[in-house]
Amino acid sequence: MTKTRSIGGFLVSVLLGIAGCGDGGSSASNGPPLTSFVNPFTGTAAAAADFGTGGGAGNTFPGAVVPFGMLQWSPDTTPGRVNAPGGYTFGDSQIRGFSVTHMSGVGCPIMQDIPFLPTTVPVSVSPAAANSYEVVANYVPSFDHTGEEAEPGYYRVRLDPDTAEEVDVELSATARTGFGRFHFPPTQTASILINAGGSAMANGDAVFAIDPDRGEVTGWVESGQFCYQRNRYKVFFVAAFDQPFAGYGTWEKQALSPGATDAADHADNPFQLRPVSGIPDPPTGSNGAQAGAYVTFDTRDREVVQARVGVSYVSVANARENLRSESPGWEFDRVRAAAAAAWNEMLGRIQVRGGSAEDTGTFYTMMYHALLGPNVFSDANGQYMGMDGMAHAADGFTHYSTFSGWDIYRSEIPLLAIIARERTSDMMQSLVSNARESGWLPRWSVASGQTDTMVGDPAASVIASAYAFGATKFDRDAALAAMIKGATQEGVSDNAEYVERQALSQYLRLGYVPHDGTELSDGGATSIFGQTDAVWGSAATSLEYATADFAIAQYAARLGDPETCATYLGRSAGWRRLFNPDSGYLQPRYSDGAFLEPFDPTSLEGYVEGNGAQYAWLVPHDLAGLSAAYGGASATVGRLDEFFTKINAGPEAPFAYLSNEPSALTPWIYDWLGQPYKTQELVRRAILTLFDDSPSGYAGNDDVGQMSAWYLFGALGLYPAIPGTDVLALGSPLFPELSLQLPGGTVTIAAGGAARDRPYVQRLTVNGVESGRPWIRFRDIAGGGTLAFDVGSSPNPAWGSLAEDAPPSIGPDDGADCELPR
Repeated sequence: MTKTRSIGGFLVSVLLGIAGCGDGGSSASNGPPLTSFVNPFTGTAAAAADFGTGGGAGNTFPGAVVPFGMLQWSPDTTPGRVNAPGGYTFGDSQIRGFSVTHMSGVGCPIMQDIPFLPTTVPVSVSPAAANSYEVVANYVPSFDHTGEEAEPGYYRVRLDPDTAEEVDVELSATARTGFGRFHFPPTQTASILINAGGSAMANGDAVFAIDPDRGEVTGWVESGQFCYQRNRYKVFFVAAFDQPFAGYGTWEKQALSPGATDAADHADNPFQLRPVSGIPDPPTGSNGAQAGAYVTFDTRDREVVQARVGVSYVSVANARENLRSESPGWEFDRVRAAAAAAWNEMLGRIQVRGGSAEDTGTFYTMMYHALLGPNVFSDANGQYMGMDGMAHAADGFTHYSTFSGWDIYRSEIPLLAIIARERTSDMMQSLVSNARESGWLPRWSVASGQTDTMVGDPAASVIASAYAFGATKFDRDAALAAMIKGATQEGVSDNAEYVERQALSQYLRLGYVPHDGTELSDGGATSIFGQTDAVWGSAATSLEYATADFAIAQYAARLGDPETCATYLGRSAGWRRLFNPDSGYLQPRYSDGAFLEPFDPTSLEGYVEGNGAQYAWLVPHDLAGLSAAYGGASATVGRLDEFFTKINAGPEAPFAYLSNEPSALTPWIYDWLGQPYKTQELVRRAILTLFDDSPSGYAGNDDVGQMSAWYLFGALGLYPAIPGTDVLALGSPLFPELSLQLPGGTVTIAAGGAARDRPYVQRLTVNGVESGRPWIRFRDIAGGGTLAFDVGSSPNPAWGSLAEDAPPSIGPDDGADCELPR
């Protein structure tokens, strides 16, 4: 049986299982490397309707990157509208450039900075298209998937295939550098265009310099405005070439300057907030800087031109040092092999055996995407650009950025804390550093800036969950102080119009965010997704704050601070103030105590990327209390059953929306209600129908690995259900055997006879002891252990049905020591 790794003629044989993987995540000794199971094209085509939250594609990219890499060298296609934030749309047939920065799976265009574009067309006019971030049409090559190949750490494509102008492009990467190999035809007009004005969002500045003697092009660009917020960043680069330049020049907008060695363009004001409805088409760039450089080679005797590119968010000097440290020579194949080895090591930290080729491919494709971010942000010398606009040194840790907090606190960070403990500890220290520099923990960071995107206070849950799952090597006391500051003090950071918790004073006074009388910190009232609440999603924001407060309570308890724990545990009950017994929903509520009327549970008013029916379940820490409010277990089961009539109905239907974060917990709630067999069936149905390893393998944004991590936990039969804790709700494993290579030992998950149509748990033993509980604590297996499932094709309603076997649920009156029960 075969699986398409490179879309086109390059096929990789795939064994039906993986056996014999070594320690440290090495590839299978009796099978192919784990990278051969990965399809980087997954997520580049639409698989579902565009529900208004970033499109129906995964918004991923297929290019060359190493795990958590700073540099992602990947093609950007035109017009690219289906998968605009990822840069590459599978249905397109032209490439506008190969840019060196990308963000995987997000809902708004960003990055795609400094695209390189090889061409044999004589450079006789400026490549900058008027009023566009594109390049002029005569420079834009065609491609097709028969001449395209991608695997972790490597990308190849033929441009203008089967013509005299055909150019073969190969790309690979290290953490902070890229390596390109361009095979031109014999010609005197082989050029590489470097377009500083080609970022996904308008460029504020674009600066270039060409040094023919060193064979280098250097420069920097400014961009930003993620989701049309006032964030910005600068990225610097050094590009070194292995052939002398036969010619060179620059351009500024439509003015071409052959023989010039520098260029700069500065936009008047590209960073203008604009209220929009829905996700826009890629921006025109008409108000952005446009400048670039080209270098030309004579390839009649030597057809291959190589380029090494270093990037930095601090300086050109640091970009050059990154290049010197990580890619000092011209051995492309060595860099490619090292990238593959890095991926095989990381992928091998979870090993699956015995499943189908299709499921094995999907598993490792999802794991690949879950390991793309957050991204390394400090340079080889330890410097990074701080949120105060100053360069800092990461002392004893690697600094990371791009934390899509609202997304990744649910599944992604727990996964990384389990399988990449040291990196995740560094990520938490990075958040602590962000708070020191800007005054606040970030809600959603891009490069060196806060973005004020999405809602809630997710950094608290991110840090508390990482700590609970074993990532503990960071300044824990400083983290708690930053959490408490964000949850108690109003204010704006020094370098951005950003506040940690919107409407904080009202939340502290009322116990919820009121649906009236507040404003966004920037004074606006319209989000990119078309909402018009004064605070986007007053009810959703309240529920997110309650979750964050609970996470702070649990984190404080682990740090030996019961007083803080008790305070925030009490605050976490604020969700109860949103419960309207007349409607039976958690509703938006005004400051005078009145609920929003008339109330429609399918309306988005008061919610974020979802509706009242979907947010009715967002109380992960007190599901027993929620069930009681809904009339008890039997009534709650009936309500859930109706909710799952459809599993991915979008944000305006009274059913589940499992391709987006607000519904992520819901299939697992049956574990609290004595019917875990329904969790087992639902999770299995979701991961088999909403995910695969084709280009359309995601039913929505991957959100920097969050949805991939959700799939992985579903396939493992585990779920980090309560943010801030190490509670793992149980489903059932998709594979007969899985193993997690953890620092403390190997965790084996055995499920003899497991198959797609056998999701039902008949019996479970945990470390050799029989258990009827549909949950475990991670601490019980962190040092190594075994979960042995007996699974079958028919439900076993008795297993996990006893009330005393339900997972923990804790309200403000439970647990005198603020600690969840074992």
